[in-house]
Amino acid sequence: MSTRMCKHFRECGGCTYLDKPYEEQLDEKVSHAEKLLEMRAEEIHPSPRQHYYRNRMDFVVSEGPVIGLNRKGSWSETVDIEECLLQSPESNAIRNMFREHLRERGISGWNRVERRGDVRFLSIIEGKFTGERMVFIVAYNEVPLQEFFEDLKEAGIPFNSLLLGINQDVRNDARAESIRVLCGSETILERIGEFTYLLHPNVFFQPNPYVLENMMRAVLNFLDLKGGERVLELFSGPGTFTVPLAARGHARVTAVEASPDAARIAEMNLKLNRVKSVEVLNERAESVSLKYDCIVVDPPSSGLSYKLVKRLRKASPKKILYISCNPETMLRDIKQLGYRIDRLSLIDQFPQTPHLEAIALLRGE
Repeated sequence: MSTRMCKHFRECGGCTYLDKPYEEQLDEKVSHAEKLLEMRAEEIHPSPRQHYYRNRMDFVVSEGPVIGLNRKGSWSETVDIEECLLQSPESNAIRNMFREHLRERGISGWNRVERRGDVRFLSIIEGKFTGERMVFIVAYNEVPLQEFFEDLKEAGIPFNSLLLGINQDVRNDARAESIRVLCGSETILERIGEFTYLLHPNVFFQPNPYVLENMMRAVLNFLDLKGGERVLELFSGPGTFTVPLAARGHARVTAVEASPDAARIAEMNLKLNRVKSVEVLNERAESVSLKYDCIVVDPPSSGLSYKLVKRLRKASPKKILYISCNPETMLRDIKQLGYRIDRLSLIDQFPQTPHLEAIALLRGE
């Protein structure tokens, strides 16, 4: 397969594999993961789309104004991006239009070193299978957006929601402490197979919806639920896997999520899909009972905390199903848990990058 290049390649840190044919990318990533985990994957799922596959992009807004992604190897410098192959042509048009809006109205971007300015992020969230789109602007203080709203409508770019989020935290995070809805609602819809999900700007959702059904199938296949089992799901987020575990797997699920926003959206997604056999706990994973036969973990890329690893070792569940976007931290955690990989699935959620999703069924030695 031929490569498709972006004018910002080698400068921007978003894509590092654009110069490699997709088959070569996938072979390299799978080979690395299998060697690292010392296990051959029983199934490998490439992404059906190699470009314009992401449902969310958080573009940094810096002084200038400059809107784009981090410069390769830097946390403080931003590459001013005219085109990006990761989300959609509409996303590119919105980003470039917003830059002009800031420039014409004298609204400043954010200086991440000196921590000053107005607008910090432009996030665009898309329901790939519903066609819905949200524009989410994260600022330090209130900024005028009515004219930008009118410009978007006049340009004919489809969007369902325009939101302003306020974030005065020191962390560079495209989430907001408060959200004001300027148009539409605080959520948009996405449909994954038979299930429908609400996407919220403060809540993580798996970034590549084109492979998400394969991830759900792997989870259910590896767990091999017979119906009625009590399953503990840690880091459950907005219920992405909770819904199919309860609906298709007929399990009684306790879903644990530390983020209040994510726990709230999970409750809404369960109701939306008419799933009732789930208890959602807005708690930290380290603080709940682990007395379950089967535990599903889907931690952030940093992996499990040492405290949680110690508690899991002591609880010694029969099965642990580990979902990870970082095979390195997954391997670290598996070794500390004293478990072994029984079954492995590798899914390419991240074409044009070195990253790969791994789903592993773990059993005690």
